Amino acid sequence: MREYMKQQMRDMLATLGRAEAILDSRTKKRDTEDIARLLEDMQASAMAIGTAIEQEEGDGTQTVGLLEDYCELLWQYMVEEDLKERFCKGRQLAGKRGEIGSSLENEIEVRMEIVFLVCRSQVWKQMERFYNLMKDKADCYVLTASYKEETAPGEGTVMHDESELIPESVRPRGLGQYNIRERKPDMVFTDGPYAQPGQAGIQPDYDFMEIRENAGMVLYMPFYEEEELAEEDHCRIPQAVYSDIILVPSGKVSELYVNALSRLENGRDMIKKIYVLGAPDGDRALTDVWKKKGL
Repeated sequence: MREYMKQQMRDMLATLGRAEAILDSRTKKRDTEDIARLLEDMQASAMAIGTAIEQEEGDGTQTVGLLEDYCELLWQYMVEEDLKERFCKGRQLAGKRGEIGSSLENEIEVRMEIVFLVCRSQVWKQMERFYNLMKDKADCYVLTASYKEETAPGEGTVMHDESELIPESVRPRGLGQYNIRERKPDMVFTDGPYAQPGQAGIQPDYDFMEIRENAGMVLYMPFYEEEELAEEDHCRIPQAVYSDIILVPSGKVSELYVNALSRLENGRDMIKKIYVLGAPDGDRALTDVWKKKGL
């Protein structure tokens, strides 16, 4: 199961807890209509959690069995006429919800989804290291996108597609074959650097901010054939500013990014996300990230 789906279930269980408190309040006031409506909503929520688990994990999970017990308690609450017994059922609902929460955490394993989004095939050599590290621990997708090159404003645009240069062994597919808004990957690796919209240079044929809005974590990997090609303007493009981690190829390039990002309003926080590929500190920091994400 994906982490974001599991979090949604945690949130729904928390909502059920708040509903239980409201249920007690309505019971004290003997508000029959509100009680019936609330119980119906609570049952629908519990059933929705169970259905989602069965779709992802199949039949026969302990968690779904506990959700069925919860729904049975809701029914018993509804038909019970004795006020004291109703409050007793309310305590049982809270206890059962606690069991469901524990079972959800212990029984339902999280499987992360990681996207490697490549425009420039040269960057794949850097990304491939992380792909090989994660492919057995997560669902990894290598997505390719074309990029456009504008030599000077108003002089026309040339499109480049390097997808055929990505090894077939990693089963690359076009970005259009992956619905990022629906799948919401846990991590996305992106390449660069790119020019700002309207500037001469190369730009990816996709909206980076759409990637940012639908990814749990974005890791940006700027690639330079020579260190001297790195420019300060590259440090202020959306990929650098809005990513969670920047993986630069060398200490010299790192110094450039640190100097540029440190001058931004939140510069102290920005420079903390810069790591040098292959450097001990960078590798250690990334290992901590993988652990936090469950890899």
